[in-house]
Amino acid sequence: MSRLLSFCFVILLLLSTSCVHTSAINGKWKGLMQGPNGDMELIYTFKTSGDSLSGSVTGPLGELTLENGKVQGETFSFDVSFNEMQFTNKGTVKGDSISLMIPTPGGDMELMLDRAKE
Repeated sequence: MSRLLSFCFVILLLLSTSCVHTSAINGKWKGLMQGPNGDMELIYTFKTSGDSLSGSVTGPLGELTLENGKVQGETFSFDVSFNEMQFTNKGTVKGDSISLMIPTPGGDMELMLDRAKE
């Protein structure tokens, strides 16, 4: 009986830890991306539901919808379509910041995002 209770406790602990990580992504995040004409502010809005991620990114060219979003612990990924091309972004939550790897024609670029103050 005590083994069963211990097993149930471990499962609940793992599930609650997973929920904490996914909910840590929720909200608005800001970052500056270097472009050929100077820095561009990007605002990401993330919303999780289980291991699914949805949202958008807004920048100087308008708003793009996040597609195929997935969350696993403190890491996540999503696609963004632009000019009939699809780019897979990968991120890691680290407290109140996110490290986001964005594919570019010259190779992957890291973008640091900070939680936006409402």
